[in-house]
Amino acid sequence: MNPVADIASGARNGFLEIWANKVRSMLSMSGIVLGVAALVAMVGIVQGMLDNMRSSFERSGGILKIEVHPRTPPESQKHIAGISPGMTWRDYSAIQRATPLAEFITPVVDMRWERFVGKGRRAGALLQGVTPDYVSIQNRELAYGRFISETDIKLKSPVIVLGDHVVADLFRDYDNAIGQQLKVDGDVYTVVGQLAPVESSGLSGNGGWNWESRLNFIPATTAMSRYRGSNEVDRMEILASNVRELPDLMEQVENTLTQTHRGIRDFEIRTQEEQLMELKKLENSFLYSLGGIAGISLLVGGIGIMNVMLASVSERIREIGVRKAIGARSHDIFIQFLAEAVVISLLGGLLGLVASVGLLSVARDIIPQGEGIQTVPVIAMLYGFLFSSGIGLLSGIYPALRASRLDPIDALRYE
Repeated sequence: MNPVADIASGARNGFLEIWANKVRSMLSMSGIVLGVAALVAMVGIVQGMLDNMRSSFERSGGILKIEVHPRTPPESQKHIAGISPGMTWRDYSAIQRATPLAEFITPVVDMRWERFVGKGRRAGALLQGVTPDYVSIQNRELAYGRFISETDIKLKSPVIVLGDHVVADLFRDYDNAIGQQLKVDGDVYTVVGQLAPVESSGLSGNGGWNWESRLNFIPATTAMSRYRGSNEVDRMEILASNVRELPDLMEQVENTLTQTHRGIRDFEIRTQEEQLMELKKLENSFLYSLGGIAGISLLVGGIGIMNVMLASVSERIREIGVRKAIGARSHDIFIQFLAEAVVISLLGGLLGLVASVGLLSVARDIIPQGEGIQTVPVIAMLYGFLFSSGIGLLSGIYPALRASRLDPIDALRYE
């Protein structure tokens, strides 16, 4: 008894059987092909999206950045919440004076979506009011001109720094937009800076919609004056000089805001570590959900293989009887049918990998900013192939057992 020789003989018989019944074999392996192709393609696209989110996280200060957001005060302070002035420009000034560990700090006045009009064209994009430190915190580069200056802040200047999306829509006929004028919500602004395009490492975080390229900036004081009519800000972003000083910086910021808010805890300090944990949770959610969908697809493919193998056993009962009559043992029959099922699943897995490369290539071409999608996600392909092989092995066990347990006399009498 030589198990290796038996397996090799079974695999060879499996290939011969598949070749003799090409159409039936192709139909039986189609479930595996589609399951593997869908698994690898979905993982490749989602992986590109997550890579882009990680790149955005690193560009926006990484773990060194903290954000301060307003929040509802605790229940015990709600009856005196009115004595707090809320999050205002005064908080920004106080943190600047009282927190020497803050390397860069900026308030953000978020106008969200606005309509930009210039040169007879229109474009929708995001508008934020910030201070000069913003460009250092977000690690953004300028392609032309300059960013918001301290003089712009003091004079509430009507100047704007554009992202590449608005430039491409409104000033596509010019080398750059510096010195041009445009209107936002009826107010006229002069373009003083143009941000460099943000490189995407895959799908952007909103289905191919790169939000960073749609961000545009004006002085925070101009935003408060023109859009708010008050000194309220939406949040503050602060960058520490190193990780070691981050806890002390957070304590300084908390103590400062407790004073400016008159003891009311109507603010919260968020760290990028929390966002990183959320990103990991999102990644795990994608992997589990995609793995479940792909697993079901492959399971259906495995059931298809089992069904075809059972039909094959029924059609070849006399052949099994003849083989047993001339000396074939039960385990020879078992290995023959099991090898045939495994060969079908292996071929299906390989064809699925080829199809996934084609799907990912098409996705790179038709999805906006999908250049970073990997056409060959090696890890996903490896798992897809191994899983499909396992499904083929499991789906072939029952038909192989049924064939090996046939009585040779009953099999020879079978009509």
